[in-house]
Amino acid sequence: MRDQKGSVTVEFALVGIPLIFALISTVEMSRGMWMYDTQAHAINEGVRYVVVRGQHCTSGGNACGATVGTIATHIASAGVGLVSSQWNVSLYSNSGSNNITCNPLSSCLSNSTAWPPSPDNNVGAYVAISGSYTFNSALGMFWPGLKPVTFGTYNLPAYAKQAIQF
Repeated sequence: MRDQKGSVTVEFALVGIPLIFALISTVEMSRGMWMYDTQAHAINEGVRYVVVRGQHCTSGGNACGATVGTIATHIASAGVGLVSSQWNVSLYSNSGSNNITCNPLSSCLSNSTAWPPSPDNNVGAYVAISGSYTFNSALGMFWPGLKPVTFGTYNLPAYAKQAIQF
C-alpha cells in the first residue's frame, strides 16, 4: 500500500492533461467551424438579397432596390453571433467598376448608395460578395515555445456569386 503513494498524481499527469487538451481542441475547432459556416451562410444570404432586387424589381411602383447599407445590414443580421467590426466584406459588380469594400462591415451599415448601379443591375448580370472573418483561437496558447503566450489568429474566407433574377 505504501508503494502506491502519489500514483494518482502521476496517472492524472499522464491521462488528464492530454484529455483536457483534447477537450479544449474539440471545442475550439467546433467554434471555428461554426463561425465559418455562419459566415458562409450570411454571405450567401446577402447575394440572394441582391439578386432579387435588380433593375426590373422597381417596375410597377415597387420600392425594392438594394443599397449598400441594406445589404450590409442583411448580412450582419444573417451572421448571428459574428461581430460586424471584425468582419471584412466586399461587394463585386458584374463590370468590376462598381465594387464596394466594407472594412469592417459595420462601416457600411448606414451607406445609402444604391448597389449594384445601372447597368450592373440588369437581369443575368452577376454579383458576388466575399467576406473574411477574423477567428481568434485559444489553441495558440498550447503551442510549445511560443513566447509570449498569444491566441492564434485565422482569417476565415467566404464567397458567393449569383446572377440577378429580376
